[in-house]
Amino acid sequence: MRRTSLKFDELNSLSRDYYEDYFGEITALDADQKTDRVLIAMALEDRFLNVLSMIEVRKNRGEQFFGDSIDWFTMAFLAVAVRRVDDQTIHDAASRFGIDVALSTYKNQDNDYMLSADRAINMAATESNAIMCYGELADAVKAGKSMKKWVTIMDGREREWHGEADGMLVPIDQPFEVGGELLMYPLDTSLGATADNIANCRCVAEYI
Repeated sequence: MRRTSLKFDELNSLSRDYYEDYFGEITALDADQKTDRVLIAMALEDRFLNVLSMIEVRKNRGEQFFGDSIDWFTMAFLAVAVRRVDDQTIHDAASRFGIDVALSTYKNQDNDYMLSADRAINMAATESNAIMCYGELADAVKAGKSMKKWVTIMDGREREWHGEADGMLVPIDQPFEVGGELLMYPLDTSLGATADNIANCRCVAEYI
């Protein structure tokens, strides 16, 4: 598997244990896949915290931040994502992420959680898995794999419809249908999947 180019000292995040526990629950992943997710999550967390801090400064000054925050969030996502895979799909994913998270921040700006470290950590965990799931799909396509299987962590905390999707097998170039939405890989938003399917999702795909 292709490894990230993140520096080893990025493991020194205060939230390292959280990410190791979060991704450690995904038994379908090998040790390298889990480590890569932890590294990417910590790099994302750092950048997301910077963005949230910039928004807070603007907000406290009574200045507009929405338009700029789209670019800030997009670039924060992309700066880390391209270390794993760099193509138009990942650039499009970064744009969708920037718009969606900037909009939710703006609409809920009076909610303290929206500018908190907890939110940065939760976003980082989710988006790290999204980036890695797409990278693994891209690797599988290059390797000539023909099928993919949805794998859900069945521990009682899974979404009901993700539990129903566990083991779903489809051709590699076709989407999964999960909860009435289409996803090319877990956490994919390119076909319109919403936060109901994406937020804090721990699902992955296996390739055959």
